[in-house]
Amino acid sequence: MPQVFNFGRLFFPDKKPIPDEVRFQPLGNHVGNAIELVRYWKKDDFPAPESFDRVIEAAKIHDMGKPKHFAIQSKPNNKGEFKEYIYSFKGHRFDARSKDTWAEKLAIGHHDFSVKDITRDTYALKKDPKYQHILAQDPLAYARELYILEMCDQIEAELACRVLGDDAQAESRAFMDFTIAKQDDDDIYLIDPWPFTESLISMTFRHWSMNPRDIDLDEELQQCIDGENSKQVADLGKTLDRLAKKWWRSLEKTPQEAEPRTISLQAYPSNKHDRSWTAAEFYDRLAGFKPNSMQSKLFDAIYDPEDTKHPAILLKGDTGTGKTESILFPALASGYRIFFPLPARSLLEDQKQRIEQYLKKFSQLYPGREFSMVVDTGSQMHRWIYQNGVEVNRTINARRHLYKGDVILTTIDKFLYRYFAFGDKQKSFTFPLRINQERSLICFDEAHSYDDISFTNFQSLVRSLYEAGRSLVLMTATMPQQLAEYFDYLEVFDFTGISKPHQRSFEWLNTVPCVREDTEGQKDYREFQKKSTQIILAEQQARHNGRILVVIETVRDAAAIYQNLKEQIGGNADRSGRFLFLYHGRIDEGIRLDIYQAIKNRDDLQQPYIVVTTSAIEVGCDLNAEVLISQICPPENLIQRVGRCNRRGDVTNAKVIVIGDRIPEFANSLDESGWQHYQETLQSLNKFDSQAIADCIFQKQHIDDYRVVELFSMLHDYVYGADLTCQPVHEKGLIPTRSWTPSVTLKFHGNPKNSTEQVKHSISVPIDRLCSRENQFAFVCVNERRYDKETSKWNDNYPLGWGSAYNKDIIISISNSLSDFILDATLPEYSYDPELGFVDLPSIFIKLKTNGSEEKLLYQYTDKSQQKKSAIVTYTKSLDK
Repeated sequence: MPQVFNFGRLFFPDKKPIPDEVRFQPLGNHVGNAIELVRYWKKDDFPAPESFDRVIEAAKIHDMGKPKHFAIQSKPNNKGEFKEYIYSFKGHRFDARSKDTWAEKLAIGHHDFSVKDITRDTYALKKDPKYQHILAQDPLAYARELYILEMCDQIEAELACRVLGDDAQAESRAFMDFTIAKQDDDDIYLIDPWPFTESLISMTFRHWSMNPRDIDLDEELQQCIDGENSKQVADLGKTLDRLAKKWWRSLEKTPQEAEPRTISLQAYPSNKHDRSWTAAEFYDRLAGFKPNSMQSKLFDAIYDPEDTKHPAILLKGDTGTGKTESILFPALASGYRIFFPLPARSLLEDQKQRIEQYLKKFSQLYPGREFSMVVDTGSQMHRWIYQNGVEVNRTINARRHLYKGDVILTTIDKFLYRYFAFGDKQKSFTFPLRINQERSLICFDEAHSYDDISFTNFQSLVRSLYEAGRSLVLMTATMPQQLAEYFDYLEVFDFTGISKPHQRSFEWLNTVPCVREDTEGQKDYREFQKKSTQIILAEQQARHNGRILVVIETVRDAAAIYQNLKEQIGGNADRSGRFLFLYHGRIDEGIRLDIYQAIKNRDDLQQPYIVVTTSAIEVGCDLNAEVLISQICPPENLIQRVGRCNRRGDVTNAKVIVIGDRIPEFANSLDESGWQHYQETLQSLNKFDSQAIADCIFQKQHIDDYRVVELFSMLHDYVYGADLTCQPVHEKGLIPTRSWTPSVTLKFHGNPKNSTEQVKHSISVPIDRLCSRENQFAFVCVNERRYDKETSKWNDNYPLGWGSAYNKDIIISISNSLSDFILDATLPEYSYDPELGFVDLPSIFIKLKTNGSEEKLLYQYTDKSQQKKSAIVTYTKSLDK
């Protein structure tokens, strides 16, 4: 008489409240298949000679606790109605037991794969004399073994889902590093990449079947459906769980298994790098043009289908010479997973479009195979799949990507965040492990754009990757020699000056004041906004089909100039005919991506446009404007902005106009003598001379903030060395990427200006930008986002509490339509226009005076019960304060 619930997995082929069938995979079948996959795994992937036996032992015991923890549950949809049945073995992994301590830890750790669990277990194993030498040689040995166990478990699980009739569950697997597809023959499944020693593996899947109707158990489920809606979903799960256990116990012996299904698992017919390429062949097939001398040289240096090279390169090249292709192409041809950490989020969409066209063509070279690109900004994580030259739409768990892609686009800030395993509590160690896999190549674009804290972190990151043996490329157009010397261990490829300088006329209108200030210190920017508008209109009238890029230093001035232009020339008719655009970093990300797409489409078609923007668009964006109008800015910024004008050298009358009498204080990098030299240079030019402007750059000596260096070191020791003394630093979430000032999320949820349609828009903003007392508004609420361990979900509705801002996810919400927001009748309502973005930032905090090393911000509010409340959040001061 069966008593033990000896189930490995459950499958619900239909999504009905009263299912036609429930299928139970025997625990022994699942475990046996997982063991077989471990036996076939490539031996070179095991970090030590003893690793194989440990992973086999862990595979044998990893699910031994499942029978005791089996439960069926039901899951509601967004309306609270029945959606589907799920099953749970929650807590089963903690019952795994073995005489081998390492194998036992693998079995217990096989589900979570979090940085906290892995560092804790690695630390404990390091203290055991039997394992010290293994972890001394490879500190990630435990994590690598755990990864093999996880992947064998996941591969078996996904195949079981597909074979036993639950494709939806197969698609939801959140941790797979492999793509599985069924061949035309139902019994053959293809996997990519192929991780096994054998070229063909046979696997058998078994199951028991229960039909509630056939055994007269459906009436109780029907009663749940007929009951109260509020209890319906939960009762269905509890009832089916009880009925299934009752059915199993009622059997006199283990039920007869259904007909077993044997499948074959094999590699895709062709391998990504199973053919030899020359640079000329690959460029012709992928892009239809011949590589220049830089691209040919880099192809030879990086192309590595046999995995014998570990390139570590500093590439210097002029703007617009194809540096991205020179790295991307040999990386794709070699089968690398290539990371592009970019200095600014504004570059992601531009690079995504550029790389997408190549991935589509690349997928045509290998018919049937999937290639993918991940874009990770933290708040947004997307994965695009390409097959046979087209994008493939597939419903996939949002977390599934976990850097599972051939190309990963992200920002340097988010890459650092992932490098140190910050993010979701579960599976967090997936990011550092995949970054540090052998077939990874990390390419840092625009490497000259980092300074101060960001450069300190940047050079620490590059060195740590280099010392770990990762393949690296740093690309730069204007990195000063003083900073380049920090990377003297990299091989330098200098191709600056290989292209003919692009011609641009030049004019500096230094009689336009950036700001007027009255005797009481009040600042007035209207004259600058008005005269800038007039200059733009004059250029627009002179070039009826011109492409004009206008770069302004502040969002306030950019939005005002845009509104002036809109009033005078229109330009925002329908989407296809739009030619006037506003683009800056305080526009909602989704809208901003659409705007950039529209700008880029017009640019590619050489259609006229006027783009008013801020520095958000100056680095790396692939625009080819005919006229650049820039507010006066430091010389290094001007060079970058001019790179968007006549970028391809095909504009015969390209023009650069600089307006303004003095660089705004917050943006200035020059001392008084440097400013004098810069003025003299600008006044002497009638054609833009990038070298003359570069000579004006203030070469201040870079001094590392010792606190940033120490924090990087401590986080590295914790994540990659399992030094638990550094765990508190990681738990605080403290990782200054560009400054010590943390950022918060600013949201608007409600009806925008002149609209009845509700929107949900958000941006990220440094917390100290919310300290002005000038902009106070009604309908503002401050919460913090916390992780709920019980539900494994994030909750955004916790009131802001006291403590360090670094380990808080602070959300500032503005709403003029939700009843749970408190209205202070004495304050004006926030006027939000999605087209302009968050021009004004609300005043939320009061900056308190402190003598120590911490900044303290006070938040005061009245709760729903009219009680006055307050909270103080802290963060570290910069060295110059």
